[in-house]
Amino acid sequence: MLSNPKASSDQPQIILKRRILSLKGLCVGLLAGLVAVGFRLSLGYAEKLRNIIIVFSLSHNVFYMVVPAILFGTSIVIVVFVTSKFAPEAGGSGIPHVKGYLGGFNAIRAWRILLVKFVGGVIGMGSGLALGREGPTVQMGAAVAKIFGDRAAPNRVERKILVSVGAGAGLAAAFNAPLAGVFFILEELHSSFNRAVLVAAFVACVTADIVCRLVLGHLSVFHLKILSYPGLGMFPLFLLLGLFVGFLGLCFNKALLHSSDYVQSLTFSKKMRLALGIGIGFGVIGLMLPESLGTGSELTPNVLSGKVVYYQLLVYFFLRFLFSVVSYSTGAPGGIFAPLLLLGALAGSFFGYTVYPTAPFDFSVWGVLGMAGYFSSVVRAPITGVILILEMTSAYDLLLPLMVVTIVSYSIPEYFKDKPIYEALLEQDLHRKAMKSPAGL
Repeated sequence: MLSNPKASSDQPQIILKRRILSLKGLCVGLLAGLVAVGFRLSLGYAEKLRNIIIVFSLSHNVFYMVVPAILFGTSIVIVVFVTSKFAPEAGGSGIPHVKGYLGGFNAIRAWRILLVKFVGGVIGMGSGLALGREGPTVQMGAAVAKIFGDRAAPNRVERKILVSVGAGAGLAAAFNAPLAGVFFILEELHSSFNRAVLVAAFVACVTADIVCRLVLGHLSVFHLKILSYPGLGMFPLFLLLGLFVGFLGLCFNKALLHSSDYVQSLTFSKKMRLALGIGIGFGVIGLMLPESLGTGSELTPNVLSGKVVYYQLLVYFFLRFLFSVVSYSTGAPGGIFAPLLLLGALAGSFFGYTVYPTAPFDFSVWGVLGMAGYFSSVVRAPITGVILILEMTSAYDLLLPLMVVTIVSYSIPEYFKDKPIYEALLEQDLHRKAMKSPAGL
């Protein structure tokens, strides 16, 4: 077979470009990792401060019990006001905005996004908004990649690659999950395989993860000690769990989209009053159930370790479902990955308690399976979901059950023709912009 002389002469140049892109990916990963470390540490301090305020209020007389409501309400109003006026694209998860940029629909005002997302996310989630750090970290990773790409990338195509790589590095840093970051780029952002993107993504995600582990430690996010694993005889229960969390995920998608659409249709003054009411409500609820607020970083490990009993799982699930939907609809910075994982752990553990007489093994297993299934039904990225949960829990022996639950839960919203949440949110945002533009009037 004759070789193509032109293709052979171009090969060294292609390899050189790939190597240069990999070096740029390393730089993006380093920047994204540093931002993620700063954000995680700041958010941790903010949540500790929230708990201190609640404990202080409870330890004094009744007058002091209004302090959390006043502080949280004021803080959330400020966050929503600044976000809507200064950088509305920094509101919510930010992942739909990144997808819009890669699709050619949005621009990225990187410095504004970085400032508003970082400060607004810390204050908002620190004040009790039931959102997660991963969405902001993904968008901030994309923003630092855009800043770097504007100076280092020769064309728009490469800038887009670097932005997607930065977003994946942000996810890897948020959860100490480099492989999940790579697959997030390929499955959610690009939806196709490209060797140059893959190599750059791998380098960036590994670099971001190394940065985080050097500062924050080497352990996985959830430290589980699973004592007993299910056998193949539990296969029918895996199918049932997949159906269960699949329908719950479908409900979450519907609720989030309707709530977000309704709030965005309100006047600005009504949005501010709603933000104030939510903050006051969180201040009151925090006096009774402080662990139900914020990112859920304390509640999720307790659920996975079986420390939350049967009826509490139901209470926390409905509270967190409502809190997450309402918090996201305000337009404040914050993601839904962590809320999804907590809801999945709650649903999976509840299912485990229900079927315990027929499947008496470790409750942690059901929580882990529930997380993957719920994530898959909402985000519709099953490979990313499985890998993410494996990296976060180190429960690699659950690979087959995870795959079964994930594909079943994935099929439920697909059957009902429900769009993946980030795709639906992007369409909602583009429709809203079209209606506001002169052409849409």
